[in-house]
Amino acid sequence: MKIMKVKPNSAEIKRLCSRSVAPTKEIQAKVDQILLDVRTQGLSKVIEYAQAYDGLKGNRLRVSESAIEKTAQKTPPALQKALKQAIRNVKVFHQNQVEESWQITGKDGVVLGQRIRPMRRVGLYVPGGSGTYPSTVIMCAVPAIVAGVSEIVVVTPIKDDLQPPLAFVLRELGITEVYHVGGAQAIGLLAYGAKGIEPVDKIVGPSNVFAAIAKKEVFGVVDIDMIAGPSEILVLADSTCDPDFVAADLLSQAEHGSGFEAAICITDNMETAQMISACADIQVEGSPKRELLEKALDQYGRILVVDNWFDGIEIANKIAPEHLEIMTSEAKKMSESIENAGAIFIGPYSSEPVGDYFAGPDHVLPTNGTARFSSPLGVYDFIKRTSIIEYSSAAMSKNGKAIASIATAEGFFHHAQAILKRL
Repeated sequence: MKIMKVKPNSAEIKRLCSRSVAPTKEIQAKVDQILLDVRTQGLSKVIEYAQAYDGLKGNRLRVSESAIEKTAQKTPPALQKALKQAIRNVKVFHQNQVEESWQITGKDGVVLGQRIRPMRRVGLYVPGGSGTYPSTVIMCAVPAIVAGVSEIVVVTPIKDDLQPPLAFVLRELGITEVYHVGGAQAIGLLAYGAKGIEPVDKIVGPSNVFAAIAKKEVFGVVDIDMIAGPSEILVLADSTCDPDFVAADLLSQAEHGSGFEAAICITDNMETAQMISACADIQVEGSPKRELLEKALDQYGRILVVDNWFDGIEIANKIAPEHLEIMTSEAKKMSESIENAGAIFIGPYSSEPVGDYFAGPDHVLPTNGTARFSSPLGVYDFIKRTSIIEYSSAAMSKNGKAIASIATAEGFFHHAQAILKRL
């Protein structure tokens, strides 16, 4: 891996902070056309696109419940046990995010409050292709279930049949509405609905570039979680770290496959940087994904050496990574200085995959520096907050003239009249 001496205002830091994958004009035009076709032509067009791009055979888009059940039974017992424990861990964590409705009663009979209600129907995009992602279903569906969402719809571009681990998780979570479709056509189906398929209130889940751009385009028709970019990890490591651990964790993100993943280490020690680089080179050399890793590391794989940890923390907060690991002598104390990160992993045994699969916090995290202003997926993403306002006659008599004066000052005659008629 490349080693570079840097300061917070270095050109390399600016390059890393500006990392993004913008869609080409061709991709944008294709997505726009697919969404238009789905919106205007409905189910027949969705099926046509699914046959062309998602390997759908025949005209049946929905995966039957019997197929889910039959496939789920093929999951090895040890993996079933691990997936069940992961589901339990994620549920326990997210139950702490549940919000309650509230109200306050003021003077003159004024009642104010906030009513919490779950969304009714949510769409979950699960990537397909060569991989299978039961963890995506767990991390997206469990907070929705905890929030009280009653209908969860899954779309996935499976090439043949559902993989057993995915089917097992669907069965465990009680998700039965599953469609064999991906890409922009799946997003269009969720957003607009089609014959016999209701539109959803919100779309969540990671996706390929076509589905990601489609999510952006349908926002406003439905809600979305985020526009996620390629995965990223930043590790803060000093001379007390195990360089082999650091290297392994950097490669855990570089292997995702787009070639734009960021795998960055910041250290205050050149010798530590050289050891981490050597360990990474050895692991890449023996990897079955060597070519893929080399491509990602060449672009955004860096070991950055800083003069001091004040600079190191400043750079980390500028990059605002999706995953931030701290392997230093005072890791917990250092974590308190981190303002921008999707998730913080403290200590040598808090490897990033612990969060991806098992610990409990959600692994759908802000990327591309958006941790500066956004948060991990959670129960709060699946609820609606409605304000409650109840004024009495006495409260209107006391405050009506003040309300009408503000309306008049803003030039809204009938706003003021709506109040004055009650006085």
